Amino acid sequence: MKPTVSRSRGFTLIELLVVIAIIAILIGLLLPAVQKVREAAARMKCSNNLKQIALALHSHHDAYSNLPPGQWNTNGANVTYYNRGCWVPHVWSFMEQDSAFRDYKTYMDAGGSADSYPNAKRVFTGFVCPSDPFGGKIVTAASFPNQGFHGNYVACAATTVFNPAGDSTGTKRDGIMYAQSKTRFADVTDGLSNTLLLSELNVVADTTSHDIRGRYFNSYDGNCLFSTLNPPNTNVADVDVNCINVPGRAPCTVSGSNSVQHARSSHTGGVNATLGDGSVRFIPNGVDPTVYLGLGSRAGGEVAGSY
Repeated sequence: MKPTVSRSRGFTLIELLVVIAIIAILIGLLLPAVQKVREAAARMKCSNNLKQIALALHSHHDAYSNLPPGQWNTNGANVTYYNRGCWVPHVWSFMEQDSAFRDYKTYMDAGGSADSYPNAKRVFTGFVCPSDPFGGKIVTAASFPNQGFHGNYVACAATTVFNPAGDSTGTKRDGIMYAQSKTRFADVTDGLSNTLLLSELNVVADTTSHDIRGRYFNSYDGNCLFSTLNPPNTNVADVDVNCINVPGRAPCTVSGSNSVQHARSSHTGGVNATLGDGSVRFIPNGVDPTVYLGLGSRAGGEVAGSY
């Protein structure tokens, strides 16, 4: 009688290989679904962050009768030094971060400048989109050691570049928050529900140089602002005095003239954005450029279209 041990072992090994192959196929099928669920959750979290920031801006307006300036410095090549601060710290006290705001205000009131604020590297998770792998950047290039926390949320400054001919300091832009602005909701004659307040940008990791997009503590070139000059995630390059070109994700040209940042995100197909009334919308990359352009102005008289 022939032994059957080796045949049994061989048959078991084949079964094991088949099971492994089936598991591998199932994982391959499930992985995209899991990734979609994760991205949906990240996008929802990002949307909620924007909602909370918008509510804080409304509370600021209730308390002071205006929105905070987009940034205190004038813009671009003709920058005038003030304190390098921007709108972000001024909503902290309305987001259960009052102690952080008081610390910042005490330092600034004593004559400090935001670019040397000792606690500039503190990360505020409410300003970080979980879809962006570089959101919350604080580690900078060796030659730029003190740039501080970089976030993903920016305010709508204009339908144009930030410092065009005729307004080289950027203090007369047509958006809601720009250099030295103090916009009141009454100034938004296009209607708060027809005017963009906030959106997203992609943070870029530093290498041998520094990318200033999303920089909240050294703002003078529109680091914490965006324009509707081109649709979300456009291939048209941003223009900044310091940036790293990342084609397809965050293209950029280095220049102090015609500074501009566009809304960008790591979400598939578009960006989250908040309108002046506090509502959050997902704006697709394929939005009608004319409609999107009009959403950037507070008093342009455009007829709002669908998007």
